[in-house]
Amino acid sequence: MQCELAVLVAIIAGSYAGVVFPSTHDGATLAPSVLVDSLQHWGRQAASTYERFEDWDACAACQHPDIADTQVNATWTMVPAFSRGYVGIQHARREVVVAVRGTTHVMDALADAQLVQVPWPADTRAHVHAGFLLAYRAARPHILSALRQIEDDPELAGYSVRFLGHSLGAAQASLAFADYVQRTNTTERRRYQLVTMGAPRVGDSGFAAILDALATEHAAGGVQGFGVLRVVHANDIVVHLPRMLGRYVHGGREVWARGSDAAGWELRVCRRAGEDPGCSASVGPLRWSMGDHLEYPGMRLGIPRY
Repeated sequence: MQCELAVLVAIIAGSYAGVVFPSTHDGATLAPSVLVDSLQHWGRQAASTYERFEDWDACAACQHPDIADTQVNATWTMVPAFSRGYVGIQHARREVVVAVRGTTHVMDALADAQLVQVPWPADTRAHVHAGFLLAYRAARPHILSALRQIEDDPELAGYSVRFLGHSLGAAQASLAFADYVQRTNTTERRRYQLVTMGAPRVGDSGFAAILDALATEHAAGGVQGFGVLRVVHANDIVVHLPRMLGRYVHGGREVWARGSDAAGWELRVCRRAGEDPGCSASVGPLRWSMGDHLEYPGMRLGIPRY
């Protein structure tokens, strides 16, 4: 519990304690450079949720050439169950983006503090973090409405739909992905993908199994084709939380990252789904870092202005 409270009150970046990647690694493979480019693109989309994205043209971070052409179709800011994000379209990449903001606001921390688990509505055998579910439910009508309009637009047929988020936003994006894909007729030729950065554990082994099943169902060829990518920067503390005696478990395929946008990234795609003991799960508590939580491909956060 002390670790969870530390995350809630931490306001400093902390020192970087780089994890040592073995030269030969039984549980992972080096990722191709094309994945770095993709993760930086998705990281910029996730980072834009910390800005005033409602006026996209006036949002400085939103004007990076990689994401400047995003067409924002829907936005939401919901309190007191804090949730904030947008649904956007990038025609050049033929993708729809559902991007959810992460934990920097005091109301986000209140959601993080609700550690009790509740049944997952789409499959009550699985259980999820009550605070994360509360936050997602506030955003759900806005997300579903925007996606239904997109699904009905013949000009957008074949566009990929990606759910993105960092920190608490990654938890909400995970719930949105599972909720939407489980309840949607996905027989049409459309690819759904979840990409999280610095995600806390969202639910129990039952929910992790749902994510793993959806990841397999929506996988395409190559490393980028995993239906669920869980990106972890080195010793990020948040990915190890909550720690309630194994009641919380990660799902999806981990991508373990070291480096920075300036120095370049080394990525390893972990062999086992969920929590591969050869990847970030091998990092002990004394090496966990809040600083690593604030930097990901395409994303370097200080104290957000909004």
